[in-house]
Amino acid sequence: MRIKRAYRSGNEEAGNVVETNVVKEGEAGAQAIAAMIRQRSETNQLISESEIVRRVADQHLSTSAAADPAGEVGNILRKVVEGSEDLHELAAQDGSWHYYSSDFMTEAYATILLRKQGDHLRLVAETVRQNSAVYPRPVPMDIFTEPPFDLTRQEVLNYLERMGAEEEYRDIVATTTSASRVFLYSTLHLEPEYASMLAEWLDVGQFENP
Repeated sequence: MRIKRAYRSGNEEAGNVVETNVVKEGEAGAQAIAAMIRQRSETNQLISESEIVRRVADQHLSTSAAADPAGEVGNILRKVVEGSEDLHELAAQDGSWHYYSSDFMTEAYATILLRKQGDHLRLVAETVRQNSAVYPRPVPMDIFTEPPFDLTRQEVLNYLERMGAEEEYRDIVATTTSASRVFLYSTLHLEPEYASMLAEWLDVGQFENP
């Protein structure tokens, strides 16, 4: 009897050690995942779930007892995001998930980075529509040549030419201010006269009437 009790006690202790190690490994993995997201955001980039899974595997941060390492990392990732005020997720059109820290970038900036990974023509159109609908305001065409867009002026002109020929993008139009600066807006959300007035104010009026 004593031998059996000792054996059972030994098993329980071993089980507790394994469980403790798993918990510690899970905590280490969670901390590492949070750090990955924040470090990537600090360099003005998103990080995808697939890259997080790969990096966790490369660094041997997942628990050895996990039957499905990718699923385990996904579960840890969701818990990390839910438990952190600054960590957020965004869904791409292809169904993949991407993450960022609001300590280093806004949701609007992160959304632009996500759209940038896809069709640049749609990136320009959706950015113009969003500004026309939400703020509302037209946007200067040359903003797309600056970070985080980083398109060339010729690329932007090419996209605008394509938009004019495709029914899906016919709502994206341009207006030019008295200072010869081109602004873009969506007729789905702004009337032409109002958009022209806003563009003139943004480009000229606000500086002449501080």
